[in-house]
Amino acid sequence: MDQASEGQATQTLAELERLRRRTRVRAHGGAWLPALGIAVLLLASSALYRHPFASTYSISVDSPYWAGLPDEQRDPLASYLFWFLCTPLLLATVGAWYRWRSRSLGLRVAWPLFVGTGLGVLLLLAVLAAVPTQEQQQSDTLNSSPDHFWLSGLLTPLLPIAVAVMALGWAERSRSLTIAGGWIAILTVWLCGWVPMGYLPGWTTDILGGDLTGPMDGIPNSLGGQVDWRPGIWLTLMALPLVTFAAIRGWQSWRAASGG
Repeated sequence: MDQASEGQATQTLAELERLRRRTRVRAHGGAWLPALGIAVLLLASSALYRHPFASTYSISVDSPYWAGLPDEQRDPLASYLFWFLCTPLLLATVGAWYRWRSRSLGLRVAWPLFVGTGLGVLLLLAVLAAVPTQEQQQSDTLNSSPDHFWLSGLLTPLLPIAVAVMALGWAERSRSLTIAGGWIAILTVWLCGWVPMGYLPGWTTDILGGDLTGPMDGIPNSLGGQVDWRPGIWLTLMALPLVTFAAIRGWQSWRAASGG
């Protein structure tokens, strides 16, 4: 093969690679809308709390945590209706968005996995919350014990959101979305596993305080602590990766659509 032919082959491969990248961006460019929709849902849920940002000296926590986090709600019924109406509505809107994109671009994404996972886990939450348990009738101090940790961490509408985001990450082949869903899940289980939320075990405060000598006889040197942040701040931290992703992916999609 002469030099001219080699140059032409290289140019052809480069053009094919450019087309492949552009097609991939167009195929997965629509992920900005569901990411932004979920972020808005998280941020809007701050209004379900009586004191979403302001400090308070006493709170009344009801279990299950229908607002999402273990803090005082304005109205448990309003919290329940918010998540069990707005979440399916958002998923239906996302489904319509992906169907429209499929017809317009001729490119398909496995969005039914995202919608089905979100609805399935939300339904599972409703079933688990409907089962009578002694834990739900005990005082909030029981929620801080290891025996009740798993139940308190699961009975929250935030967990279906986290799982749905991870499913969206798989459907969109996006590691960023998968990490964002895992971030929401980790924060949710931690914050809902103990009351008051934001509790730090003794060994974590030892590490954060620079005490690396380790616990004596299996007992941490510190008695533990608490990150005393309000629900609105935690929900903002959950939504921040999704907002960032939506902004970047929306910009990339706009550039691909404009031929940039």
